[in-house]
Amino acid sequence: MIKAFTKVLAVAAVCGMSAQTIAAPTKILFNSFIQKGHLWNQGVLFPWLDMVTEATDGRVVFDVPPTSLAAPQAQYDGVVKGVFDAAYTANIFVENRIKLPAIGQLPFSQVSSEASSLALWKTYEKYFAQANEYKDVHLLALWVGMGGDIVSRENPVDSIDDLQGVKAYALPGSTADMMERAGAAVVAVPAVRSYELVSSGTVDVFAGLDGYDFEMFKNMQYGKHVTKVPGGTASPVFSIFINKRVWNRISEEDQATITRLAREPLAKLMGVYDRNMRESEKRLSAQGVVYAEPSESFMAELKRVGQPSIDAWFAEAEKLGVNGPEALEYYISEAKRIDQQLQQRED
Repeated sequence: MIKAFTKVLAVAAVCGMSAQTIAAPTKILFNSFIQKGHLWNQGVLFPWLDMVTEATDGRVVFDVPPTSLAAPQAQYDGVVKGVFDAAYTANIFVENRIKLPAIGQLPFSQVSSEASSLALWKTYEKYFAQANEYKDVHLLALWVGMGGDIVSRENPVDSIDDLQGVKAYALPGSTADMMERAGAAVVAVPAVRSYELVSSGTVDVFAGLDGYDFEMFKNMQYGKHVTKVPGGTASPVFSIFINKRVWNRISEEDQATITRLAREPLAKLMGVYDRNMRESEKRLSAQGVVYAEPSESFMAELKRVGQPSIDAWFAEAEKLGVNGPEALEYYISEAKRIDQQLQQRED
């Protein structure tokens, strides 16, 4: 996948140097538990790994196994124990040990994947870094997925009454909690397992991902209505990290390069999600899927059942010495500010 080191050898040959005089690259075994054809890999991760290799002139290269070397929930421990060198995880899988970045998972907080990803890192540096929650690994980046919608098979969902007793798939975390408080019978499993529930007819409503994410997981063929919740029922937050010993083998110069690329350049790649989400909505609408925002009354009900998740995060933040309401206000305002700048550039 990475061609930069081959280019370095070619340059060396032209200059009359032998391959033996060039230091061997640092090869990093990077595990990806999402299937390789997924937009995350093709549009973000693989281009970013190539970007790192090119920027380090082939001194840092990556090997991504064809299939995951561990279950989705085991990515963090896999890096800590050295099963593989680097990976990413959905933060919902490490919620018992890493609390603060879950700010990006709170209901109604997402602005766009690109803007929210950059805002989350800025919030991490300003409020969360001092808590040292990633002490077992070296944290490279944080990113935020798209805000969650509520999708239904038959009838639109626009009130709490529409969820009473309904069998629903929900992304684990605040979406599942909200749906349970709203009266739904919830099955909460990782997104990679959502298709088996939706395709089998086990659930009538599926929530927590946006329509495009559900489309990528092949679920939207069963959905007729999408309730687009402003800010999302939740947004998936992911962390990218590397084994500390492996990180320390990389030169300080290349460490600085990787760190720089893991900020704005990585967040910029996340814009592919925002673009595909807009294209997906047009495509699915043309196929007969009906999109609608919740009524004012339903939105008020959603905020009521979503507030306990926000309050619970505030309590966890306080335990770690962080002013939760202040950090949340900063995170959302920064995401809105960045998103406005992005829209002005597009215009």
